[in-house]
Order: sequence, then C-alpha cells, then structure tokens
Amino acid sequence: MKIIMVVLNNFTHDARVHKEAKTLASAGYDVTVFALWQEGLEKYEKRSGYHIKRLQVYARHKQGGLLTPLLKYISFVVQMWKQTARQSIQAYHAHDEKPLPLTWLLARRDKASLIYDAHEFETGRHFDNSRLSGIYHRMWAWPERLFIRKADAVITVSKSIAGQLSLLYRISQPTVIMNCPEKQVVQKPISLHRKLGIPSNYKIVMYQGGVTKGRGIEQFLEAIQLLPNVAGIVLGNGPLLTTLRSQVREGKWQHVFLPGRVPLNDLLNYTSAADIGVVLTQNTCLNHYYSLPNKLFEYMQAGIPIVGSDLQEIARIIQEYKVGATVNPDDPKDIANALRYLLDNPKQYAQIKINTISAATIFNWENESIKLLQIYQKLDS
Repeated sequence: MKIIMVVLNNFTHDARVHKEAKTLASAGYDVTVFALWQEGLEKYEKRSGYHIKRLQVYARHKQGGLLTPLLKYISFVVQMWKQTARQSIQAYHAHDEKPLPLTWLLARRDKASLIYDAHEFETGRHFDNSRLSGIYHRMWAWPERLFIRKADAVITVSKSIAGQLSLLYRISQPTVIMNCPEKQVVQKPISLHRKLGIPSNYKIVMYQGGVTKGRGIEQFLEAIQLLPNVAGIVLGNGPLLTTLRSQVREGKWQHVFLPGRVPLNDLLNYTSAADIGVVLTQNTCLNHYYSLPNKLFEYMQAGIPIVGSDLQEIARIIQEYKVGATVNPDDPKDIANALRYLLDNPKQYAQIKINTISAATIFNWENESIKLLQIYQKLDS
C-alpha cells in the first residue's frame, strides 16, 4: 500500500508526522511525506524507512501581499498533481486542515482513501495579533468544514477535540491518537547545574516547548521569583525568546535560564535532570482549552512530576494518574504554591515521581501507534 502524507510546513521538527510515517513504514507500507522546501534543506530525504519530498513553491506576486499565500498554495497543488500522477497510490493522509482540499482532490483522482489528521481544534483558534483576525477566524477552518465528511478516517489528538468534531460536523467519533513520545531511556543525564551555572543547592523547574504567547511562560517566570533556591529553565525556541533574554540581562528575571532549543536526541537527557516540569497552556481559546500538549507526556517519560493548567484535558490526565498538581496558569502565586508544595514535601514528591514513571508505560507512542495501524489495516483489507 502506497501512502502519501502531506504537510504545509518544512517538516523539520514535526515529531507527530515523523512517528506516524515511521510506524507505517515499519509495518511495510510505502510512505512518502510531501512538505515545503526552503533554502538549506534537502529536497529529497530518506528517514526511518520513509521518504521525504520537499517542493519549492513559487509566487510571482509581491512577497507579503495578500494573495501570496493563495498563489503559493496553488503552486504546491500543481506540483503535487504532477508528482503523484500515474502512480498507484492507495491513501492520502492530510496533516491539519490546510492540505485537506488538495488531498481530497488527489484521492478522488486516484480513487484512493483519504485520512484527515486534525492536530488542532481549528474552529477554536484565535488570531488576536493579526490585523485580519476577523477574516482569518471566519475562513481558517473552511477546508475542514467542506472536506472532513469526505474523509474515510478522521484522527485527532484528544478526547475533547474528538467529541467536538463529532458534534460540530455530525461525523462518527474520530480516533484519538495522542501525541505521546516513543518509549525512551535516559542515556546520559545532563548536569544542568554545571552546564548553566546554576547553584548546586537550587532545585530546577523546566518548561520545554515553543516560546510563544499563551503558554504561561511569563507567569512561570514570575512564580520562580517567589521561590527561594529554585531556578527556572525555558528550553525551546520561539518569538518570545529574544524578549525574555533581554529581560534577563536587564535583571527583570532572577535565577532564570534560557538555553534555547536543544537537539531532539538530547531532549530527554535535559528534561530528566529537572525536578519538575510545567505545562501552563492558557485558556485563550478553545483550541488551548481542549489541547493535550506532547510535553505533558515527555515529562512522564523523563520521570518528573508535573505542574499543569487546570484546563479540561491537561487536568484530567494529571488528576486521574496523580502525576502532579493543577493550577490556574494565569496566577503566578498559584503556580508558585504548587511548586513549593511539591518541592517541600519529599514523601509526596517521591510518590508522584513513581506515578509518572508508571503513567509513562501507558502514554507512549508504542501504545498509540496500534490505533494508527488498525485504521490502515482496515482501509487495506
């Protein structure tokens, strides 16, 4: 069975797509991921048994103009049509809603199956920082609205989003495949105290992931200011990183360290060296409210307790499996109190640490991938 996966990004750090493609390739399927090319990237790669093809899109219209995204999309469609023509393709797998119109068109041409993988709750997004936010909000999810019912299988990342998609579009309950990491073993823990110059008597609390608005990062750093002998680490990259580094240099944040992004292969070695991991997604939109960030499961693999937002999906996991504490992500004092409680109660901390290690045997890609294989086995039968 030949499977074409489509993403509208450069496919450099998309762990979910990589894991799905790797799983299907390991099961004997012929998998190719089509993505966008940019300078510095290979146009053709082979990785973990599957192929990657990055297409160079063209837009003669002035860069930054309102028509540029549409013209680039059309360019991508034309190239995809040519690249996949006269091949025996049995399935097209759209990652997120933007490739849906294209994959539906190609699947219809080839009489192939269509799989829609909803990484986000698209109708619940917000665009507050855009001057065209109203237009974006009305138009952003139109590919999903038009084509989701035409998919042979729908996949998403949390129970709440699955329920919302089912109600919103009157479709069967989508299959929930959570964005869990593969089972991992700490190979060589990083001495964060030595590497970052943190005093040896300080406990370490870590945020890992995109350094952007809506993740409670600034509230986390404010909470660190309220805790003696506790250091805060923000591990990742994003638009807020430059601002935060300037604020550290100016003295706004004490005992805060911003090393940036680390290689994916080293991530667990960094995370496992922390005492607590935080996932403080803020309730800025329904997409956040229903989200189930992969960092939650990555902390479990690292075996560290979690302080997380009191949002529906995050709180459900933390409370049901007793792997940490839930807080109001907008309240630095609430965050600080939860951190202080865990760090000042060794017996409770030790039990939660045991719980996270136990939960990691449940929330891992080896378990989640079974559901993906079942979908394709059914389509292939």
